[in-house]
Amino acid sequence: MRVEQKTDNIIIKTDAIQKKFELTKEAVFRHIKFFLIPGWRDPEFSSKEYEIDKIKSKRRLFRRLLTPLTIVGLGLILFITFLAVYAPWLTPFTLDQATDGGISGTLPFLAPPTPGHPLGTTKFGYDLLARVIWGCRTAIVFGFITIIIASFGGIAVGTFSGYYGGRIDSITMRIIDFVLVFPAMILVIIVVQLSPTRNLLTILSIFGMFAIPWYSRLMRSSVLQVKQELYIEAAKTGGASNFKIMFKHVFSNAISPVLISFFGGVGAAILAFSGIAFLGFGDDALPDWGTDINYARARISAIHAAIWPGLFILIAVLGFMLLGDGLRDALDPRLQKKNR
Repeated sequence: MRVEQKTDNIIIKTDAIQKKFELTKEAVFRHIKFFLIPGWRDPEFSSKEYEIDKIKSKRRLFRRLLTPLTIVGLGLILFITFLAVYAPWLTPFTLDQATDGGISGTLPFLAPPTPGHPLGTTKFGYDLLARVIWGCRTAIVFGFITIIIASFGGIAVGTFSGYYGGRIDSITMRIIDFVLVFPAMILVIIVVQLSPTRNLLTILSIFGMFAIPWYSRLMRSSVLQVKQELYIEAAKTGGASNFKIMFKHVFSNAISPVLISFFGGVGAAILAFSGIAFLGFGDDALPDWGTDINYARARISAIHAAIWPGLFILIAVLGFMLLGDGLRDALDPRLQKKNR
């Protein structure tokens, strides 16, 4: 038994020495190739260098995102989102009690702040704090769904128009130019007035439809740049179908400008909805900040009823705009080249 164990140990040591010798021999040959063959790269070293560059790239992106203004914008968005998600726990008034169909209309009209109503009441006797908190949910839902509709529509139209070009592109762009000539807010007001139902879903759908042309132009310009690249020509030469080229090669490389402008678009949508609600075209069944400002403009003495909704509009819009600018500075390669 001892002899067999010694024999096994000798074999194991011999194999280890042989492997070490082979590794040393391979390392010597790699060094010789490095010095004698111009431009030769060690595959193992190249893979390690690639992994290190990936880590450095992620760290650089993280550092570019962690700017003071981006952090402030993210904090403002998280604050509004927190109020929107936990609204039932942050106010004793339900959604029905904060709207025109609720029982809180029995409160004093435009009353100043009191312990029971920290921000006072509105023109029709609703608790202002409850309407401001529930209004966060309305703003978040409206902003995101509107820009999602606009983004998806703009991506589809811009991709087809930019990729095919020719008559398809000319006709599509002329239609988009015709729509963009008219002020979007006036068109939205006209369509909202003509629609049989004026609820939040109808309003955000109309806003999303009229925002499609802007995202279409943005996506089209990006597609026109991407489709000139060599890998697109290689895919065409390889026999790939137009559908595969558009959505596997062109779409994936042209989508970044739309993603960068997404959060800024959400802020613009919230501001536009507040404007149309201030003009009296909002949804009476849901609380929103623009309607509260409209309620407060009747009495200059009750300025508190207009300041708080206006402040929350500022917080929401500023947060999304700062985050959108931060993403653009971090992800836009053209800005990165200028900063180097």
